[in-house]
Amino acid sequence: MRRGIGSAKALTLVGKKRRTRVDFFELFDRTANARLLDIPAGAGGESARLERMGFQVVSLDLFPPARSAAAARWVRADCNAPLPFCAGAFDAVLSREGIEHFEGQAGFVRECARVLRPGGRIVLTTPNVMHLSARVSAMLTGQRTMRRGLANEVETLRARSAGRYYHGHIFLIDYFRLRYLMRLAGFGALEFYTDRLSPSSIALAPMALPMYLASRAAVGAFARKARQHRRAVAPPELTDEILRQVFSPALLFGKRMIVTAVREADPERSASGAGDSPSLTG
Repeated sequence: MRRGIGSAKALTLVGKKRRTRVDFFELFDRTANARLLDIPAGAGGESARLERMGFQVVSLDLFPPARSAAAARWVRADCNAPLPFCAGAFDAVLSREGIEHFEGQAGFVRECARVLRPGGRIVLTTPNVMHLSARVSAMLTGQRTMRRGLANEVETLRARSAGRYYHGHIFLIDYFRLRYLMRLAGFGALEFYTDRLSPSSIALAPMALPMYLASRAAVGAFARKARQHRRAVAPPELTDEILRQVFSPALLFGKRMIVTAVREADPERSASGAGDSPSLTG
């Protein structure tokens, strides 16, 4: 894993112009003839870029490829179902703006881990529902942004074919749930980035301190209750890691959440909290 460009320095990845995107392709380790799964591949633009970088790309999507898609191999499959690849088939996985559309998010993350070799890297991007403006919008309307209207079966459903559905952003996932699913699936060394800033979130920056204090109070309240009932309590190192990421500039002010992670050799180590995070203690 690269050092020095983690979530604590996420703003160094934002360009001078507000809409400049971080080159998340550079978050991959380049090795000769590395096999990479692009899922979902969409129109194939990312697959073409990755091929030019030297990766052997397999592109997967629910819909047929565009005529201009440059990927050498295209697989049509449902991301909510088991993937048609053997375990450890890929050195890297890119999942760009996909998971927020999927009904079976836990299964999808586990399948990404299964087809990735130990030590392989995943780069996953999704809209960030943790930035300050999104939190205010969620409090007021229940939606990530005031311009989204209301989620419903008319406006949110994008397509339906042969019993399969292509949803809009109905399954938006926050940092806590995404981190949880990835850790249980066998991913470690998670780092979080952003590429586009939310000006309204920056204006709301004074809210960060009371939110942080409230989170600390919630951690303490749970720990006291858990000890009364002899339940497991996360060690301080784990709590500090999570709060450090939640209150990083990437998640407080970024419109998109970019996460990188490494497939650990022993999935049980991730599930038990080993690897880059301490074990849970009773």
